[in-house]
Amino acid sequence: MTAFVLLHGFAQTPRSWNTVARALQETGHRTYALDLYGAGLMGSSTTWSGGGEGEPDAPKVASASGADCGTHAGSGGFASGFAPAPEASSASGVALGGGATSTFTTPVPEAASGDSLASLAAVCDRVAATVRLVAAVEGAPVLVGYSMGGRIAAETLVRHPGLPLVAVLLEGAGLGPADEAGRAVLARRNRDWAARLRHGGVGAFMDWWETLPLFASQRTLPAEMRAAVRAERMVHTADELARSLEAWGAQHQAIEADTLVALQTLGERGVSALYLAGARDEKYAALAERVWQADLPASVVPEAGHNVHLEQPAAYLEALASILA
Repeated sequence: MTAFVLLHGFAQTPRSWNTVARALQETGHRTYALDLYGAGLMGSSTTWSGGGEGEPDAPKVASASGADCGTHAGSGGFASGFAPAPEASSASGVALGGGATSTFTTPVPEAASGDSLASLAAVCDRVAATVRLVAAVEGAPVLVGYSMGGRIAAETLVRHPGLPLVAVLLEGAGLGPADEAGRAVLARRNRDWAARLRHGGVGAFMDWWETLPLFASQRTLPAEMRAAVRAERMVHTADELARSLEAWGAQHQAIEADTLVALQTLGERGVSALYLAGARDEKYAALAERVWQADLPASVVPEAGHNVHLEQPAAYLEALASILA
């Protein structure tokens, strides 16, 4: 079976992947959800019976010492399970997985253990190191990214060509500015959003954030699910989220044309790729059309908005299955 490396969106945690990860694990796959804001990797477990979005139970993960670890809200929901070791460190044995743990001695490159909020390059280095680490034990994984996580996945492909991957799925992900003028616009927007966070705090920011057209379709979700999404967003500090906008924002990405070339290169290497968007998400459905026009696989999911894996999980899982077929 295949391993999946999952990258969450802005103001999310690895728990946002619970429903998808559990479904993948039930069919024998292994999943590793990277905590982009923290230092952890939520490993898979074939015995996991924890909850998904809107469900109260959290899965447990195995630490490097083999001990079970639960939620750790101070580092973005789930930060245990993966402790990157510098190259010079003697603590090179890292445990991946929950119920069935694989231990290996390949250390994570030092670049991946530093402050990933320092720059887009730093977080991409960390993602690339994680992919290589999982590949060393599990074989080439599938790299999956949603929204911000999808942007980071796409940029990682640009900055780290030749990563050992079997497939890539980008969901509702920006592929970079159209040109330098667009880069300047994105830089101003993200600077304004960061200032809003620092000035008003996370609660006020999310009150505004949730009114954006991007999330209109989520307003019809069950109340329990909306509450769980909001609670997850609130575990982060204002400065943490502001720094991610400043350091990882689309203003730092390669231009869209160059990202499309990187995706085309995947196909030349025999790596499957799919761009996925919800039909109710006009901005990213239009981007899916541009991806399709570039002769790359793209799919638009009916009755879904920006977060397809939350709003239409069955269709999302079908999309994942299609890239492995």
